[in-house]
Amino acid sequence: MNDTTAAGLPITGIGARPEADSGSLQRRISWTGAFWVASGVPALVLFSVGAIAATVGKPAWMVWVLSISFGFLQAFTYAEIAGLFPNKTGGASVYGAVAWVRYSKVIAPLSVWCNWFAWSPVLAIGSGLAAGYMLGALFPADAAINTWQITLLDLSNIK
Repeated sequence: MNDTTAAGLPITGIGARPEADSGSLQRRISWTGAFWVASGVPALVLFSVGAIAATVGKPAWMVWVLSISFGFLQAFTYAEIAGLFPNKTGGASVYGAVAWVRYSKVIAPLSVWCNWFAWSPVLAIGSGLAAGYMLGALFPADAAINTWQITLLDLSNIK
C-alpha cells in the first residue's frame, strides 16, 4: 500500500520495493528506513544523560527540555534546507556547500571540511563512551581487558 505525505512525497508500506531507477533521486522512505535513520539518536542521548544529571543536578530536566526544543527546531530547519536543494544528497555539509558556492568557490568546500572536522571528535567520543559502557557492563573492573595498556609514544619527557 503506497501513500503520500502532505508534501506529495511517496511513503512506501511494509515490504514495498522501490521502483526502477529512473536516473534521479528517489524521495521515498519506508518505516524501516526511517527507523534505521532515527536509531542513532538514542545512543547519543544516552551517552550524555548521566553526565548532564551529575553536572546540573535536579534541574537536569530543564536542560533536556531545552535540548529537545533545539533539536526539534533543527529538524524543521534541516527539512527546509533539504527542500531547497531537492537534487542534492549528503546532508548538512553538502547543503551548506551548495548554498556557499555562489558566493565563493573556496568557502564551499571549506564548509564541508569544517563540518566533518567538527564532528570527528564526536564520533570518537561516542565510540569511546559506548566501548566503556559495554566493557563496564560485561567485565569486572579488575579484568585484564579493562586494565591493559599500550604505549604508542612515550611523552614523559614533556612533563
